[in-house]
Amino acid sequence: MHTELKSVVDCPSEWATLEASTPDYAVSTRWLETMGPLLPGEPRWFVASVDGQPQVGLYTRWLDDPPTEPRYDIAAILRGDIPAFGERLAAAPAAAAESLYPAVLALQPGYTCAAAGPGATDPAMLHNTLQTLSGWAEQQGAKSVSFLYVPERQRLLHKVLADFGAQPVSLYPTCVMSVDFGDVEEFLAQLPRQRRGDLRRLLRRIDESGMTLGEDDLGAVRDQVLELRSSTLHKYDSVAERDVQAATLDRMIRHYSPEDRVVTTIRRAEQVVGFVLALRHGDTLRALWCGQQPDAYGAYFVMAYYGLVAAALKRGVTHIDYGTLKWPLKMSFGCVLEELAGYTWTP
Repeated sequence: MHTELKSVVDCPSEWATLEASTPDYAVSTRWLETMGPLLPGEPRWFVASVDGQPQVGLYTRWLDDPPTEPRYDIAAILRGDIPAFGERLAAAPAAAAESLYPAVLALQPGYTCAAAGPGATDPAMLHNTLQTLSGWAEQQGAKSVSFLYVPERQRLLHKVLADFGAQPVSLYPTCVMSVDFGDVEEFLAQLPRQRRGDLRRLLRRIDESGMTLGEDDLGAVRDQVLELRSSTLHKYDSVAERDVQAATLDRMIRHYSPEDRVVTTIRRAEQVVGFVLALRHGDTLRALWCGQQPDAYGAYFVMAYYGLVAAALKRGVTHIDYGTLKWPLKMSFGCVLEELAGYTWTP
């Protein structure tokens, strides 16, 4: 099987065909073009074709040097510098940056990784694509190729990467909630008694404080969301320029319909004092950003684990992906863990 590989820095025309045959939200053009600019490095869209027919699409980033965020830095990952859930396996010996960079990272925004296209379900096609990608990386002078944050559900991609000889690297899980209940009361009933009581108590507190829980269109509350998001990042000393956050919000508004931009809010009169922002892709809701004023105590939990559940039920969503980190907290509100894995090799 002869595989031809096309590499471009902008979304190729063939991608529409590739994403149409893949249910994973992470490969959708609107997700990649909306959230992709937040990733380090330069985008590289790869299309592997056989006899002129596109079969596999990979979204990657080309990095000349180690990124500042350890969760994208293969050297930091190998050293064990990223957060861990539970006891961490022994870290690999420290690797010098010059032995790993320039690097090709295959991953999508939101700490996930999937291949697109009909060939993504064909082991031989996937294997040939990895071989061709590795050859391209070697020609370009890359010193490592890594697939990061591959979720459990991508079983074939796991198997092909392992069979290809890629070295597994230790990462951590993401938190996913199955919306397998009929309404919010049924959801509350299946929570641990403490969490159920917490949510009901916070709902009463919000009501008694003259605040209201609801949904808002992102376009209508864009500036207030931006202010709360910026304040939250500043509170946690996170380095994120306001203009970068503003541009990301504008891409969300441009690429997603109002029905797919899910913003649960807590309002005091006309003022938004808290928000949780998620994007919908078919039957999946991906939670992304949150923010609240200091005096809106407990607002996050109500918006994320009551309002967002109600929004999911209204839209027929079957899974809410709450993302990584804060694992015990998310599990206590009904999430289960889905392992994320990484693989790396020298081309």
